[in-house]
Amino acid sequence: MDINLGFDLKALSVFVLVAETGNMSQAAERLGTTQSSISQTLSSLEANLKTQLIDRSVRPLVITSAGRFFYDRASYLLKEAAQTSRDIKQENYEQLRQVNIAIVDSLVTAVGGPILEAVKHRTREWSIKTGSSHMHAHGLLSHQLDIILSDDALEDHPDLCRFPILREPFIIALPNDYKVKQLDLNSLCRDLDFVRYSEHSLIGQTIERYLRRIQLEPPMRLQLDNSYAIASMVSAGAGWTITSPLCLFQSGIKMHQVQCLPLPGDSFVRALTLVARNNELLDLPKTIAKDSRAILKEKFLQEVGAHLPWLEGQIVIE
Repeated sequence: MDINLGFDLKALSVFVLVAETGNMSQAAERLGTTQSSISQTLSSLEANLKTQLIDRSVRPLVITSAGRFFYDRASYLLKEAAQTSRDIKQENYEQLRQVNIAIVDSLVTAVGGPILEAVKHRTREWSIKTGSSHMHAHGLLSHQLDIILSDDALEDHPDLCRFPILREPFIIALPNDYKVKQLDLNSLCRDLDFVRYSEHSLIGQTIERYLRRIQLEPPMRLQLDNSYAIASMVSAGAGWTITSPLCLFQSGIKMHQVQCLPLPGDSFVRALTLVARNNELLDLPKTIAKDSRAILKEKFLQEVGAHLPWLEGQIVIE
């Protein structure tokens, strides 16, 4: 990628020193060069940036408003460059500069805290976000994100590393007062409205593909953005849904407020994976994956076992 910045670190050093001393001769002496060389560097810098940085008509020299803006940025960049040089020479790679993470909604309640603690100890700047899970893969591939915990493992991209987190079956959630005689999805669609995940979510797209595969076409009446809203609708008796145990856990609605049943027929599962670019973040992705699995085993499996014992053995935490 060829980016013409209009300056290099040497030019930044010259400009910052002239701005601080107000004198090209002093700057030249401290840098061990000539005044004409300093003047030429500044002129080239202003020409490349297409703006005047220094007012040469007064003594001592005064920086312009653009020069003041550039001075702040240049000082910051020089400090970062100096720190980077020291870290590399001392092989000090433990503290990462900036890490941006996106987490699929259903994992946030269970593992958000442990992930935050791991990131705080290993990075100087960080961000963690959720929502818009269909955009997480794009964010990772475009370098806007560094780590995603997602139901899209991006298998077509060999330059990524992957750490499996969880495999769980999709299940049916029904209102508690719905009397199930013989489970049949077509009968469910006649009796109750189907509560959908948003078509923009990855889980919603996955469930829609499943419905097409089994040739089931529930009317498009209820489409909601998150598991909490969907579980609330089902609990209130508004309809039924296809979801996952982790989504019910994340929604904050105890599983006994809806009745949960296995989907009939072939297995239909959901896999969550931590995905990152290779060799960029030391062991941080591995650490986050390990912590995520541990907390899921401790909290999530315990609640599932208490409310849905028939799922024992069907949920795999890698």
